Amino acid sequence: MVFRNFLAPIDDYTNLPFRMLCQKHGADSACVALVSAAAIMRNRKAILSVDVHPDERNVGVQLVGGDPEQMGRAAKLIAERCPHASWLNINAGCPSARTRECGGGSALLDTPEKIFGMVGSMRRAADLPVSVKIRIGHDAKQTIALCKGIEKEHADFIIIHGRTPAQGYSGKADWDLIKSVKESVGIPVIGNGDITSSIDGERMVNDGFCDSYMIGRAAMADPSVFCGEKANAVDDILGLLDEYLALQKRYRGDFVLPDAKAKAVNMLKGIPNASSIRNRICRARSFEEFCSAKEMQDSDVPEES
Repeated sequence: MVFRNFLAPIDDYTNLPFRMLCQKHGADSACVALVSAAAIMRNRKAILSVDVHPDERNVGVQLVGGDPEQMGRAAKLIAERCPHASWLNINAGCPSARTRECGGGSALLDTPEKIFGMVGSMRRAADLPVSVKIRIGHDAKQTIALCKGIEKEHADFIIIHGRTPAQGYSGKADWDLIKSVKESVGIPVIGNGDITSSIDGERMVNDGFCDSYMIGRAAMADPSVFCGEKANAVDDILGLLDEYLALQKRYRGDFVLPDAKAKAVNMLKGIPNASSIRNRICRARSFEEFCSAKEMQDSDVPEES
């Protein structure tokens, strides 16, 4: 199972309306981010946070945790309660302290046997493809060995962010190392890191660096990035924002101001003539104020440098 491109799972950001917006504009697959296996097993109502919807296509669910058997039990519950989920993902790359403190995320890179155990337990528990999302290790040898071990446990594909956990989002993603992994394993490799357009992603695929590509931060700024278009004017962004608000109302039932602000600020960042609109949106305290701020034009505002 390989899709041409993926929207990266981003905690507290890639919710159902945003995933639907990106899929509308060309994302082949998306993923519910950072679902805690421990939380699901502690309180079965936590499964409600897995907002997979039948309108989505090729949607995955990303589990985070530090116990292989618990991850397997959580995978079984998701497969039973979320029939529209298409694949599962093990988060073995997130560098945040909140993710690492439970033994998950990039903490798993120090205990590869746990990753291998998670792949096996999740495959046994759920009849869904299982993938692993990692960051690169200390060197190429360590990273390739990890990916070979993941393949040996019959994972369906590997997603690699080409930075170490210590890098965060600084520096450049190591695409040469991603390519070395692709050349060393027989399962699909999805490359992630510094892809700012579908043209970049397609070039990486065509040049043999990866089998598919994943876009994260660039999609936060421009959800239409997957279809080869670029929203680079205020009207383009406001059109995307209107689409998002309609999806928010449809799939969440109401207008959610903090979420709408977060999406608007990211989409308008760096867009010429958008700074005052962005500032007004940040100050909005209601749906009406948000809409007024969005619709007010700034023809006399000079272009940003």
